[in-house]
Amino acid sequence: MRLRAARLALALLALSLTSNLAAAQTRLTIAVGGGACLCYLPTVLAKQLGEYDRAGLTIELVDLKGGSDALKAVLGGSAEVVSGYFDHCVNLAAKKQELQSFVVYDRYPGLVLAVSPAHTSEIQSIADLAGKKVGVSAPGSSTDFFLKYLLKKNGVDPTAAAVIGVGLGATAVAAMEQGQIDAAVMLDPSVTVLQGSHPDLRILSDTRTQKDTLAVFGGEYPGGALYATASWVAAHPRRCRR
Repeated sequence: MRLRAARLALALLALSLTSNLAAAQTRLTIAVGGGACLCYLPTVLAKQLGEYDRAGLTIELVDLKGGSDALKAVLGGSAEVVSGYFDHCVNLAAKKQELQSFVVYDRYPGLVLAVSPAHTSEIQSIADLAGKKVGVSAPGSSTDFFLKYLLKKNGVDPTAAAVIGVGLGATAVAAMEQGQIDAAVMLDPSVTVLQGSHPDLRILSDTRTQKDTLAVFGGEYPGGALYATASWVAAHPRRCRR
């Protein structure tokens, strides 16, 4: 009788602990600006390895076409956190919209401006992109910012090239190989995949290393980060730490 009572007590205790753990789990949605990209690997890998669960977080990852779409998800209230590029925080600050990053996980941007293999002969430099179709992950994303920066830096009107949203994964590779676009701002693994098929792929600008990043920007330029509205970060400091 005593043994049966002890077992019952242990079962009730286990049930209570499980219920308390479930109640302690915090549910959050993270909008990812292109989950197939290596730049967002820390966010995706943490989910696959169960790191969020161990921190008491129940995370839903929503994979979107680009950083601009992920940003819209947070500003629209369908996600609490963005896994995207840090420069959106800077861009929105100029528009009086406060976003705050609480994790930066990419030391370098990793952005690469490459020419479509079908258009190598006609595009020798960034200046040659005027009037051309250039692929980005999505209009208004960091890939788009990068393109406009490079055009401006090379004396070309930032609006002179037609911006085409092609995503960051297989769709971007296909668009480049099929010549649907003249060039594209890409990220790994797509760039490396394309270089594997086209060893002579023309690279107009590359920020995958510290040396190249410093050459392009003249200083450090962080890439992927976790950010949210400043009001959300201020209201949830413990969630941010976890």
